[in-house]
Amino acid sequence: MPRNAGDRYVCQKCGATIVYEKACPCPADKPHSHSEICCGEQMKHVGKAAAASR
Repeated sequence: MPRNAGDRYVCQKCGATIVYEKACPCPADKPHSHSEICCGEQMKHVGKAAAASR
């Protein structure tokens, strides 16, 4: 499953967050291409990050 720029994943145990800054071109037909693991568990997809204003 591809990851898009801005996709956010959060660890339900410690609260750590991963935000994809650049889209990943992995093909959709490979559902296990990515594993966002923290504290021994898959992180939860929580949507897209808001664009940072600078």
